[in-house]
Amino acid sequence: MTEPWFEIDPVKDSITLDGKKVRPRKQQRVVYALNKPRGYLSSMSDDRGRKTIADLIKGKIPEKVFHVGRLDMDTEGLIILTNDGELARKLSHPSSKIRKTYVARVTGKLSHHEIKRLENGVVLRDGFKTSGASIRVIRASLRDTLVEIIIHEGHKREIREMFKVFDKHVLYLKRTAIGSLKVDIVPNPGDIKKLTGQEIQKLLK
Repeated sequence: MTEPWFEIDPVKDSITLDGKKVRPRKQQRVVYALNKPRGYLSSMSDDRGRKTIADLIKGKIPEKVFHVGRLDMDTEGLIILTNDGELARKLSHPSSKIRKTYVARVTGKLSHHEIKRLENGVVLRDGFKTSGASIRVIRASLRDTLVEIIIHEGHKREIREMFKVFDKHVLYLKRTAIGSLKVDIVPNPGDIKKLTGQEIQKLLK
C-alpha cells in the first residue's frame, strides 16, 4: 500500500510496517452532558441554516462526537454527546428500558382517567402504541397542569403526541434526567460537562 487515501477495514485487513504488524489505535471514549436550550436542533448541521447542537459545542468539545437521541427544537434539557456507539445504543434502544424523565406544562387540567390512560399506554396519531408512562402531577389548575413524566422509549415527539390524544397541548417541555443522571450537573441552558465514569454509570441506572 503506497497511496495515503487507500481505505482499509481494520477488522478484516492485516497491516504491517517494516515487517511488524500495526494495530489501529483505540479511540478513547468520551461522554458529555449538554443542557440543550430551546431553539436549537438536535443535529450537527442544518441545510436551512437553523441553530444546531454543533453551534453550542464549537470550540468546547475537541473530540468528534454525536448526539444520543433527540430533543425537538422547542424542548430543552439534558442530552448526551459521545463517540461511543455501544453506549448510544444502550441509551437509545427501548429494550434497555432506560428512564427518561421530563417536566411538562400542558393546557387544561388532567383528569384521573387521562392520567391512568397515559400510565397504561395510548395509541398515537401515527399508530404507535406507547408502553406506558409514570405520571406525577406537580401543580394543577383549570388553565394548565405541570407534570413529571417518565418514559422508557424515544418515539418522535412522543410526549407532545401523548397529550394530543386528549386534545391537550404541551406549552413547555424539559428533559430533567436520563437514568439517574440529572440535568442539575449542567444547570444552565448551553452548559456542557465531560462526564466521569461514575456519572456515565448513572445514565444506565
